[in-house]
Amino acid sequence: MLKLLSLILFLTASVTLPDAFGQDDGRQRTMDEAEQFRQQLQSLERELGRYDMQLLEPMNGLISAALSLDQFAETDEILDRAIQILRINEGLFTESQFPYLILTVRSNVRQGNWQEANAILEHLAWLYTNKHIGLDTDLVYELLQLSDFHLEGVAGDNEAMQAYHFRSSERISWVAVQVGELLWGEADTRLIELYYRIARQNFLQHIALKQGGEVAADLRQVAPDAGWMRPRQVVQRLYYQLGLEMFRRMQQVYFSMEPPDLEAIAMVDLYQVDWQVLFGEGDPYTAYQLVYENLLEAGASSADLQALFSRPQVLPIKEFFATARQAREALTTDSQRLHTLEGGQVPLVFVEWSSTFPNVQLPLEEPLLLEGQYLPMRSAQIAIKLDGTEEVSRWIRGSYVTRTSVSDGIQWINRFQDQEISLRELSERLHYLNFRPVLEKGVPQLFEGILEYRYFPVGPD
Repeated sequence: MLKLLSLILFLTASVTLPDAFGQDDGRQRTMDEAEQFRQQLQSLERELGRYDMQLLEPMNGLISAALSLDQFAETDEILDRAIQILRINEGLFTESQFPYLILTVRSNVRQGNWQEANAILEHLAWLYTNKHIGLDTDLVYELLQLSDFHLEGVAGDNEAMQAYHFRSSERISWVAVQVGELLWGEADTRLIELYYRIARQNFLQHIALKQGGEVAADLRQVAPDAGWMRPRQVVQRLYYQLGLEMFRRMQQVYFSMEPPDLEAIAMVDLYQVDWQVLFGEGDPYTAYQLVYENLLEAGASSADLQALFSRPQVLPIKEFFATARQAREALTTDSQRLHTLEGGQVPLVFVEWSSTFPNVQLPLEEPLLLEGQYLPMRSAQIAIKLDGTEEVSRWIRGSYVTRTSVSDGIQWINRFQDQEISLRELSERLHYLNFRPVLEKGVPQLFEGILEYRYFPVGPD
């Protein structure tokens, strides 16, 4: 079987990406390379016929070149031919076609044809769950990628389809959980990523529910198009409780180890306190202190804890780390990738998920379908103040909204000519953005610093 991830990465890599100073030269090089692949393909066709597997190699290069040039008609034609060759040689349901089906989804998304893209995603889900040969680790991670495609659908498809993508993403992630538990048993640490993913997906739906509108109404239904809507508070509580259940399962994995991994258990506690902050539950001021003490008792070094809690972090954290050192190293790596401001300060960074969910951080590391959508984002630098885990209240569109561990006041640092967002709008958005606070020996502290807020163009104020 062609490995899904490696082939997709090859096919989606642009043959020659033009830079800002040589766009014409770069495009011409790509066009020349595409022509070379066409000639290779025609030569092999004359020698071997139209359905030989050796045709796939020049086809792969031509797909990559044509897609990078936005030549969608040729891209789709070659993709269809590649899939046909695989089905003729290996069978109608061959797993080797999966990467090409995903490239077809990507091409349709680039063309704005989400209806066709969704049909192919549904077909892929059916193939994975009904025609995949056996259960293996590859299947788990391929399902997770398919789940991520639906999260991209939330951001890229029209608003009427957002609930469909939310439900599909979570449903596929649950299938991945079930496959993982069958393969690895219920005490394998590889399940941690899957459980934490389910929790984060419930948070995303929680935000959509709070935002209201058509997607919120759809998510409140017992089943799609059922017409029976549950009360908003009941659904919100369900999302919160499902998150707690995932943290319980995560802890159970670490308790099952011999001996139990006490530091990992304490780290789960830390993420659970973050979860309480996101939902406005419990007493995070006291809970963070208790977690800090538990981490020390479990063997985490005070130096690692000091570094980990020296900067606020946007919640929810994208990845679960089982030790304080791993979490600290990831935070240090992220900081090193960022530019340093005057005075040596490294800004906090927030990247919007989409224009319809501006108060949610991009939940994916590297979007595959919508990678071009994040190129024209605007950037605003603002000074923010975070007062530990204190509650902050603000009037927003006629409602008095109280939130925990959010920004308490902002002001411009840099305002660029192409900036399209007002300070008032930005202040309202930040009111829904929770942070893990700075901790000094476990005690939440005041933080004053710079936030680089990256957002989609919103039009003139």
